[in-house]
Amino acid sequence: MGARRGELLGALSTSESKRYLLFYLIMILGIPFAYYRRAAFEGVFEAYILQMLFFVLVVFQVTSLQRLKSFVWVICLCAVTYSVFGGVVQTFGGERFHVAGAMFDPNDTAFVLLSLFPVCVYFVRFNQGILKRLAAVSAIICSIAVILQTGSRGGILGLGTCLAIVLLTKTGGIGKGYKLLVVVMVVSTILWFRDSIDLGRYLTLSDLSSDYNLSAKGGRIDLWEAAVDLTLANPLTGVGVNCFSYAYFLDNVASGNSFLEYKAVHNSFLQISAEVGLIGLGIFMFIIARSLLTFLRVSRMQPSPETREASELRALGGLVLVGFAGLLVAGFFLSQGYSFYFTLYFGLAAVVARLQAGSSAGIKLAPGSADTSERYRGDGLKAS
Repeated sequence: MGARRGELLGALSTSESKRYLLFYLIMILGIPFAYYRRAAFEGVFEAYILQMLFFVLVVFQVTSLQRLKSFVWVICLCAVTYSVFGGVVQTFGGERFHVAGAMFDPNDTAFVLLSLFPVCVYFVRFNQGILKRLAAVSAIICSIAVILQTGSRGGILGLGTCLAIVLLTKTGGIGKGYKLLVVVMVVSTILWFRDSIDLGRYLTLSDLSSDYNLSAKGGRIDLWEAAVDLTLANPLTGVGVNCFSYAYFLDNVASGNSFLEYKAVHNSFLQISAEVGLIGLGIFMFIIARSLLTFLRVSRMQPSPETREASELRALGGLVLVGFAGLLVAGFFLSQGYSFYFTLYFGLAAVVARLQAGSSAGIKLAPGSADTSERYRGDGLKAS
């Protein structure tokens, strides 16, 4: 880090960074009380610590609008790679469509793409070159196609949330022409892939009475009730990071239940409450709420005078709000509480908050990193 040590301390001193570090500290404190301490230790110090490092690098390095746009371009390339090459070209020949490989199941695949593709709209709305525009259009169309083909009902609800925000609000600065383009892209995608989309699975959302998740042992309702019970039994520290499955199994053994399987909770928020405790859940939900408010505030800012840089930042604030909303809806039905994509959006919230504060203080948003870094020295929020 060298001479930039002061900048690093400034990035870590922001309120967003402090809350995220506090959440990590709560995870650490719960290790001695975990049902399976080794699993909790490995989850905290071998897995989640990588996300902590990623968060620190984001808030430390993305210090200008130009760097934010470069970062969003990387996200767009990720969406292209995962949806085009991983999904459309290399499909998995199972009952439900998902990207080749064993990392994610169909529901997780939908969750990942919902987290990535909305920000790609930026390169459609603002002229950043024909290559970036083509990549963004490919990412959007292929992501929607893969999400629809996964048969993920949580994914379709998340997609519907994203589309509703885009089409019914002014979030992201998307005008009528671009909204019409979004409708055309969605409808064209549905028509093109109609033979591989399981509409019957989605129609079950209108009548869930026969769904196993409502009544069967090991269904989502049973798992959610177990998560609530485990939370109330361990309100301060939870059962330990990555320990819900083990705690659920032990609970069934203790109660004499014949259903003895290790199951994930399938709800990101109940996963955090059961494994980290109510204090950890409170911090986690507060980070989410503050991130949403930050994205909303930036998407509605009205700088004077109006500049292209301010317009781009406002649009980016709105688009990350759309992606975050889709992530939250899909994450309600999945065990993604420790997902990298939550960390991604927490980092983006810290970045756009600093840039918006700099814009309000009269700091130009477009310079290169050297000039901008000087302005963010200190607490990262005020102009020097």
